[in-house]
Amino acid sequence: MIVNASAPGRICLFGEHQDYFGLPVAAAAIDLRGQLRSTSRSDQTVELHLLDLDEVHTWNLNELPRPDPREYWLAALHVAQEEGWLPKSGWRAEVTSAIPQQAGASSSSALTAAWCALIATRAGKTFDNEWVAHATWRVEVAFFDEPGGMMDQVMCAMGGVRTIDFHPEFHTRLLPRPPGDWLLIDSEQPKDTLGILARAKHHRLDLLDAWGASLHEGFFPDRPSGWGPHDHRLMDATAGIQSVSDFGRSLLEQQGVSCKAIGHQLTEHHRWLSEGIQVSTNRIDALLRRALDLGACGGKINGSGGGGTAFAVFPEGRQQAALKELRAAGARVIPIALGAEGVCVEVI
Repeated sequence: MIVNASAPGRICLFGEHQDYFGLPVAAAAIDLRGQLRSTSRSDQTVELHLLDLDEVHTWNLNELPRPDPREYWLAALHVAQEEGWLPKSGWRAEVTSAIPQQAGASSSSALTAAWCALIATRAGKTFDNEWVAHATWRVEVAFFDEPGGMMDQVMCAMGGVRTIDFHPEFHTRLLPRPPGDWLLIDSEQPKDTLGILARAKHHRLDLLDAWGASLHEGFFPDRPSGWGPHDHRLMDATAGIQSVSDFGRSLLEQQGVSCKAIGHQLTEHHRWLSEGIQVSTNRIDALLRRALDLGACGGKINGSGGGGTAFAVFPEGRQQAALKELRAAGARVIPIALGAEGVCVEVI
């Protein structure tokens, strides 16, 4: 049996660094995908060929070793075993991806989502893309007890342009595709995902606990007298990100919203991320300023930060000059379309 699966990368439009607080986000799947192609084996061996990295991994389904941190391929097999959707027989899989790696565009979550769908299909399990989203989260976040939200897993599995609510319960809704021509800008600086997440998440959670504030209920009492300038800046940024994200999300829900209006909110969002919680870099800030000089309506860093990608939106037909100039500045720049389909599985 041949089973192929693919899933898209994603950009976070509004709500960066607030999904792990259980606050809503708006994000879009993009037309860059991770691809898995597999054929059946007659034994219990899983043979995984990562063609882009020139790596090969093999595991016996009957004797799975414990995964190292962030070894999601193997972790997915463990989760499937624990939950009863591990196939009885092995397979050979080849992996390729058009999504920039370690750059904040969810290359890992896209491949993990496709891998979960492939495993479940080979086990004969009936599932939908929302199930894949939750399974991917269990593999990437819950299994390793890592800091992180669920936005990446939802977007890579379910696709489209979406709002995602996590509190008081999970809910997602499709949105119209926003206007404009979009560019993904890869700074080609590797990012420190876990370091950034631990600092941006846990420090701010400690501050919120000491403050007694509730982001969900909009309750903000007087701040503790012992806070220093850094603490106040982090909480100013937290409130600022929430405000700009709420307004940006409302814009995306409107029909006929302008590229200029969305771009302005994206740039404001980036300002809070860069100046407030300091997850951007000098290079990414400079690339986004250059994009604005070249006619962009706005843009922001994408993903956890400390390097990686950003994106910018231009009025339709106005991106070509920027594409050339930004590439000349040494960035990898990729035109993207928003609203790509989520996980796709093909059985032959």
